Amino acid sequence: MPRPAYATFILILFLTACQQEVPSDAVLPAVTSVYPTNTPLTTPVPAVPTSLFPAPTTLPEGAVNIITIGDDLTQGEGDTVGRGYPGRLIQLVAQISPGSTIANFGRTGWTSDDVIQGRDVFASQLMRAVNEVESVTAQDRSAVVLVWVGGNDLWELYSGIAEIAPETEKQDALRFEGNLNVILYELRKAGAEVVVAKLDDQSKRPARTRHEAYPDITTLELKRMSVQLNRYNEIIVNAAVENNALIVDFYGSDIFTQPETLSPDGYHPNSEGYEKIYKEWYKVLLKILP
Repeated sequence: MPRPAYATFILILFLTACQQEVPSDAVLPAVTSVYPTNTPLTTPVPAVPTSLFPAPTTLPEGAVNIITIGDDLTQGEGDTVGRGYPGRLIQLVAQISPGSTIANFGRTGWTSDDVIQGRDVFASQLMRAVNEVESVTAQDRSAVVLVWVGGNDLWELYSGIAEIAPETEKQDALRFEGNLNVILYELRKAGAEVVVAKLDDQSKRPARTRHEAYPDITTLELKRMSVQLNRYNEIIVNAAVENNALIVDFYGSDIFTQPETLSPDGYHPNSEGYEKIYKEWYKVLLKILP
């Protein structure tokens, strides 16, 4: 189906976004690739039929280069050992495919807008990921990108003072749809296999600091957030089908509601939580790992 006009506008912003190098916060295996700072992405075609990209297939034998993009859950917020799910995942993948590496570009607090455009002094995660994928595939190596984004989009939608109107929720869903399709399209076009995550229902997380971070969110808005979350997940599934990406499903997972898998803030996973999270990604990756 045709892309909404806002997707083109978002992509234009993305192409002009700041491209400074992002400092690494996670303790992960070294990634030696050089990120070009002056290579713009080409504008995607207006429509992306399902047949444009091949179905996910088993990767060739050899090392796999994994890239992770997203927000708090990708950066590893709440993990006392600082590895998050990417640091755990690469250890297991490297046992199957020696020499495999991972580059974690996740940033706490980032929305899907930020992933595309960059934020503050930090470069666009999408641009960095595309550059990395193109560098890897040019050397006949496999690239896989894991995408987990949308949680902060929801919080930002409902954190304002004014009551959110149904029309605003509709426009927000269209914005998220455009962003996600741009992200998946550009990654697939660059030559990566892509896995995208369905979101858990954040309104059900027992966040102890929720009203400190978002004091204006009401109980009614939390219920509406849950409904909007279902729209987001439908968008995620449709975008995955449209771009022939794989899906990892965190909707309904007890990782985000059980005290034993949550950090003291009642919102981010703890080390035990990330142990479960990386295994969910790994189960999906097994479909394409050599």
